[in-house]
Amino acid sequence: MDEYYSTIDRVFSSASSVYDKKILSNFINVNIREMELAALLEFSRDRDRILEVGCGTGEEASRFIRSTQKHLTCIDAAMGMVEYSAEKMRIAGISDMFSARKLPAYRVGELNMIFDLVYSLNGALNTEPHLDLFVRSMEKILPEGGIIIISLRNRLCLGEFLLYSVLGRHEPLRRRRARTTPVQVVGNTIESFYYSPVEISRFFSNFVLRRKLGLGILVPPYLADRFKSNLLRRVITATERLISRIPILSSLGDEVLYVFEKR
Repeated sequence: MDEYYSTIDRVFSSASSVYDKKILSNFINVNIREMELAALLEFSRDRDRILEVGCGTGEEASRFIRSTQKHLTCIDAAMGMVEYSAEKMRIAGISDMFSARKLPAYRVGELNMIFDLVYSLNGALNTEPHLDLFVRSMEKILPEGGIIIISLRNRLCLGEFLLYSVLGRHEPLRRRRARTTPVQVVGNTIESFYYSPVEISRFFSNFVLRRKLGLGILVPPYLADRFKSNLLRRVITATERLISRIPILSSLGDEVLYVFEKR
């Protein structure tokens, strides 16, 4: 697995300077991030010791700090992302409220800290092969009533399933259900680990599910550029937000956001 983490470090570090532009030019990704941030702000209102796992370029971190004026501790498996996010905070004048270090998610216990809330968004944990060890760490660093918010790539996306079923193309659907799924990261390919809601519930069996949201239910992000009309984009965005909490559909997004509370 050392080779895998080295690849993660290399690929995401090399992508750090162009990652924001690519992600934020995609209207589905923008909508997903807005929904994730709204959940984070809601559940962090009365919590002060907060950790982000997989901070990437620091986009969510900077928005969170500006919105809450709370200090944020962050980790990421890619040194380039840690450095890029730190520079972003310096430029924004909020570096005194931000601390970050390179550390894989499963080794989060090495921080030797207790947190009221831990979050990991945008599928960062899909590149953590030791998700079981990560969850075990959460049981140790979160007190009773502590919150963890995660969004993960799902094994079944409704919009993708309907599209490729109509086209008679089953290979994309099989790739999503495979043990590992290749994901493009700014010209490079990373093998990622997708999880169904049932699998996630097993990992977090010692936690209580507080909320579940489907993200990218109708249109997964990689299909966003097929929709050129601004009107159609607004309709898709509004519809995605409307259906995200419907019980059946909430399990069928390209990503699923989970809010768990420690028992």
